[in-house]
Amino acid sequence: MTRYINKTEFRTKTGVLYCLWENRACGITVLFLGNKKETFRKYIEKIKDNCRDSDSFSFISKESKDIENKIDRYLNGKIKSLDFKVEFLAGTQFQKKIWNVALSIPYGKTISYRKLAALTGYRKAWRAAGSALKKNPVMLIVPCHRIIRSDGAPGEFGGGKKVKKFLLSLEKSPPPDTRFNDYLANIIAS
Repeated sequence: MTRYINKTEFRTKTGVLYCLWENRACGITVLFLGNKKETFRKYIEKIKDNCRDSDSFSFISKESKDIENKIDRYLNGKIKSLDFKVEFLAGTQFQKKIWNVALSIPYGKTISYRKLAALTGYRKAWRAAGSALKKNPVMLIVPCHRIIRSDGAPGEFGGGKKVKKFLLSLEKSPPPDTRFNDYLANIIAS
């Protein structure tokens, strides 16, 4: 049986994002969301390699205005959640456990790599937890940018240090009051 997976790329305020997704009865399920083209290409190859004995995959270029609009609204501080479902088609059991625990970290909150490792039951594996986060296939949705060093420094991020700092800053800022922004826009326009 062939499984059809949509692929798209689009520009955001943090750069180009590459996405693999499926439209299911329960809504959009994101399989990959990242900002590095080579990582995107390698992830597609990994999916094909991991699933040779089961389904075959067909990758179709298709835009998703829903994904683009939500990510744009998130990066502009207008929404606090990207409520897409995720499916991890690649990764070890340890990595998937780390990613699933990271999913539970609320908007605007941070925890240390040590705390993340402890929450997953691997108290001494904080460096391995960091390595797992670096391979997170769905940045933003699995908010690995919310994991920081014990000393409060941002630490590494698969999407790049500048993007991590931007996301942490975005989530610490109060959300814009869109009514006030609309009011200002009307005054300026008159």
